[in-house]
Amino acid sequence: VLPSAPRDDEKYLYCKLNRFFLIGFDLIAALSIGASTWLMVKTGPAFYWYGVYAVLLFIFIYPSYAILCFRRGFDLPGHKKTLEETPLNDETAPTVDIFLPVCKEETEVLENTWEHIQKLEYPAGKIQVYVLDDGAEERVAIRARQFGFHYIVRGDRPHLKKAGNIRWAFARTTGDYYAIFDADFCPRTDFLLETVPVCMADPKIAIVQTPQYFRSLKEQSWVEQAAGPHQEYFYRLVQTMRSAWGATVCCGSNAVYRREALAEVGGAAEVESSEDMFTGVQMVDRGWRVVYVPVILACGVCPSTIRSYFAQQARWCSGSVTLLSNREFWATKLSFTQKLCFALGFFYYLTSALGIFLNTIPGPLLLWANPKLLIYYNMFFGVPGIIHSLVITPLWARTRYPPIKVQYTNVIVAYACISTIVGCLFQKGEGSWVSSGANKNSKNTRYRNMRILAWIVTILHYGNLITAVTWRLLHGLVWYHVLPMLVLEAFWLFVSHRFLFAS
Repeated sequence: VLPSAPRDDEKYLYCKLNRFFLIGFDLIAALSIGASTWLMVKTGPAFYWYGVYAVLLFIFIYPSYAILCFRRGFDLPGHKKTLEETPLNDETAPTVDIFLPVCKEETEVLENTWEHIQKLEYPAGKIQVYVLDDGAEERVAIRARQFGFHYIVRGDRPHLKKAGNIRWAFARTTGDYYAIFDADFCPRTDFLLETVPVCMADPKIAIVQTPQYFRSLKEQSWVEQAAGPHQEYFYRLVQTMRSAWGATVCCGSNAVYRREALAEVGGAAEVESSEDMFTGVQMVDRGWRVVYVPVILACGVCPSTIRSYFAQQARWCSGSVTLLSNREFWATKLSFTQKLCFALGFFYYLTSALGIFLNTIPGPLLLWANPKLLIYYNMFFGVPGIIHSLVITPLWARTRYPPIKVQYTNVIVAYACISTIVGCLFQKGEGSWVSSGANKNSKNTRYRNMRILAWIVTILHYGNLITAVTWRLLHGLVWYHVLPMLVLEAFWLFVSHRFLFAS
């Protein structure tokens, strides 16, 4: 399903955070799990090692709450006042270049986006559009010229991949600002009218980032239906509050860049992958600001298959891992809190990866080591977390949120994180950039290996579980003490089956 520009009723969906409702229930769930973990760890030496994982979770969870709570959210009235006080007309409007990096996307996808680009409202003569074709395809060149756009094929392909494409165009354009749109993102007509004045109002702003918004429609695959809502938490809450701390993640697309600032790095960070995140960090390190405006101004499409969603999540995880493992990042002038924000992004991926192995261990471990502690009501420590995931988050979401399908995608994210973290530790070339339309469904060994690992983990875990339950029931354990645990384990197996049986 091709996207269209966000409607008026969607434009301000992310501006109201309602964060204390969500975080309040999240805190209850975290305290419940924390209490159960502490009680389990203190029962004996067999459980001490699990305390390391518990501490890691708390290192991620509680600083995250602090980041999300202890600053003001987005000031929508203040934003509207900025727009009123910074009018754009033939005399005042700065020149803007539109960069459209493409690489082998389908023609209908490109045409859909370009039709929206043509409708951008901005003073005539102050805007130029450039198609940056790393695929060097004649069909793209023809259509670009038919749309009246400039067409650029760089001479050093594929050096630095997407970053190289942007750097080449930057060196050959002259606009005061430039905006970037990925091949599938369709902007509203007022995109520039909502973002350029923000840059103009503060000469220290280098980048204005807006949300990457995705609809969840019945016509889409289940992956698309879940992948879009899965991003709402980040673009509605996390990005908004990180911006309040001066630690906005630059996401590349749907953003406006000040040429004067980006000239210091040649238009984009000189890296092969995650150039957007690195570019944002380099700007902040140089004393510029990267701000986030949670007004929904462009809509795109999510990966439609498990394989392509896995690749996307692995790539995003790779960016965070690469940044945190870079010595230059720790040597930057970013404040402690700003560095903490980026570190918490890595901890999200790390805890997602470890959770595959460690979240389900307590039950079987108790059965083998100390079955007397396996009492039916102890399992209810996990109920607040389930309610939070299946009830509270859907109530908080402003878009259509299918909770079970989102749980399916959580499993995919976890294995993508395992693949990337292991790859970054022991291999080279993990997480390389792949264009929006170029062979997203192509086979790769990482995806295959993670599905094999998923089967191994599942067989070993449930084999161990069934053996332990059978053994203890035969030796006097009352059945209703294990029933709640078996229900939770059955649910986990259910949400894992989509990845296990994926093609």
